[in-house]
Amino acid sequence: MIQSVDLLRVALALVPVLLFLVALRALDSYKLVSVRTVLAALVAGALAALICFTINSIIFRELSGHEDQYARFGAPVVEELAKAVYWIFLIATARAAFMADSAICGFAVGAGFALVENVSYLHMLDGRGLGVWILRGFGTAVMHGGVAALGATLSAYLFESRSWPRGLLFAPGVVTAIVLHSTFNQSLQSPVASMVAAVAGLPLILGFVFYFSEQSLRTWLGGKLDRDIDMLSEIDSKEFQETRVGAYLMALQESFSPTVRGDMLSLLHLTSELSMRAKGDLLLREAGLEAEPDPEVDSLFVELKYLEKSIGPTGMLAIRPLLSQTPRDLWEMHRLRRGVHRNGVSGDRGPAA
Repeated sequence: MIQSVDLLRVALALVPVLLFLVALRALDSYKLVSVRTVLAALVAGALAALICFTINSIIFRELSGHEDQYARFGAPVVEELAKAVYWIFLIATARAAFMADSAICGFAVGAGFALVENVSYLHMLDGRGLGVWILRGFGTAVMHGGVAALGATLSAYLFESRSWPRGLLFAPGVVTAIVLHSTFNQSLQSPVASMVAAVAGLPLILGFVFYFSEQSLRTWLGGKLDRDIDMLSEIDSKEFQETRVGAYLMALQESFSPTVRGDMLSLLHLTSELSMRAKGDLLLREAGLEAEPDPEVDSLFVELKYLEKSIGPTGMLAIRPLLSQTPRDLWEMHRLRRGVHRNGVSGDRGPAA
């Protein structure tokens, strides 16, 4: 039975971490991460902790006498792999496309993990003073959130820059989290030093991450907006056949019928329009305003799905050089569609983001 003093211990260990998570989201000028996503990440982290508790309990029984070695080198591997499942899913599906939102989601997963882990520590630290509990519980909670945040941040950077082999894209982030976790566990005999290092170092690192991420977002926002405007200008130009888009579509006339090429042109126009709408939403958010839901957006996604089906896989492959399909481009489409459905506008789900 959990007593009031136990609840106080958990609160002292977790409340500062959750407040730090709230502060991270508040620092995000564009509010890239919704409250729902943060809560889902907390739940994912808690589920990961439950799974790891079962696995670690079995391994501890099998490695009787070697528990310390496993805690230092084995447990970090199991736990960081379990935590990584959710933040990898978010990045791989373009639900988190910038370092800032990846850091928030990663930290939330770690916070959820720490909540369950700290509850499991109640009986292990029974009889110890609140000071010991704060050092052990708070330090570990910050560590779990921090290493997951850094692993997710590195993965988001590599995913966008595409500077790593696709099959190993998330390996550096996961390995970084494992190494940092293991390093923290080496110094558990000095909990004060561990907590100070985690609490002092994490805000500095994440502060740099948020600054760099925001600069990157602004650069991308301005550059992509210019490209969308250029695309629409070329399509609407009287000298269309002499433009880059027109010349490319003319080169496809022997491979595709006029109807298909017309659908290709409509698709390019539609994706540019949707992209500009999504960027308008971001600009409003930066100014502290909330964009009103536009029912027309949902019908545009229905049309987008129809055009993709009409063009077919081969045609989509042919016009891919004209379509911007980076993780950030997919993210803005996903975000725009999610915003429509979150505000109660329904319809066909449209293309997957």
